[in-house]
Amino acid sequence: MRASYLMSGVATGIRRNVSMTVALILSTGIALLFLVGSLLINKEITATQSAYKDKLNVSIYLCNGVATAGSGSTCKHKITTAERTALQNQLTSDPQIKSVSYVTPEEAANRLKKVLGSKVVDEAGPGALPASFSLKLHDLKKDYIAVADRYSRSAGVDLVQNQDQSLKIILRLFDTGRIGSAVMAIIVGVCALIQMANTIQTAAMQRRNETGIMRLVGATRWMTQLPFVIEAVLAAAAGAVLATLGGWIAKSVFLDGLLGDQVKSRILQPIALNDVLIAGLIGLVVAAVAAAGTAYATLRLAVRL
Repeated sequence: MRASYLMSGVATGIRRNVSMTVALILSTGIALLFLVGSLLINKEITATQSAYKDKLNVSIYLCNGVATAGSGSTCKHKITTAERTALQNQLTSDPQIKSVSYVTPEEAANRLKKVLGSKVVDEAGPGALPASFSLKLHDLKKDYIAVADRYSRSAGVDLVQNQDQSLKIILRLFDTGRIGSAVMAIIVGVCALIQMANTIQTAAMQRRNETGIMRLVGATRWMTQLPFVIEAVLAAAAGAVLATLGGWIAKSVFLDGLLGDQVKSRILQPIALNDVLIAGLIGLVVAAVAAAGTAYATLRLAVRL
């Protein structure tokens, strides 16, 4: 079969069912958009976990003598210089602690301004950010409970916080989005495959006379089926292109826009264009294989072309 004749048949089939083809492209694109979104969220989770590996600290917040609304502070007095010095000496000599650094309220405020902006920090007012000791443990998962229990009741200590727990909360939110996207990709994908099967079945019935003539002049069954398979694959490919574009727009709006400050401060890791293209390519391969398989199965089992 000549390629020009084959593609002419494909073009004719698309023109005859243009509305169904457009609907198929859109439904496939939506399903792949959820798949691409799930892959990008998974990439963000992996990159964030990798970036924070061996960098998570334990923070010991000190009493500042200022009660702030909703802080849950149990401090009754501001930590004294003697208490702070004694605590620092105890932390420095602790075998489970690798390093100790003192963070002043001013340093804490400057760090937070990089994340939330100056306006939010200034509105919180003085005393909202207490001084703290930032600890790096030899084994965060193994030693944290013992360290937290040891120093949470020390004089002048307000709160002991594991940054790993804060990170887990953030990642849990992303993971929820990843699971939700994957579930939606499966649901919408199944709907797209059903629509694809119906579209192919309708097109095959419309062109039954043409395919019958082709069989009479010596065309094999595969030659008569190939145009329909190509139509399905082209529709899936067009949907993959739309999904990739949608993934890039979503990344620009949410990660680079709404969460831009967190990305700039490296609390969250950036996602590059290559990551979106790779996710789109994976979606394209999955869609092409699924489309070809669905078309072939429909033509062999439902239409018996």
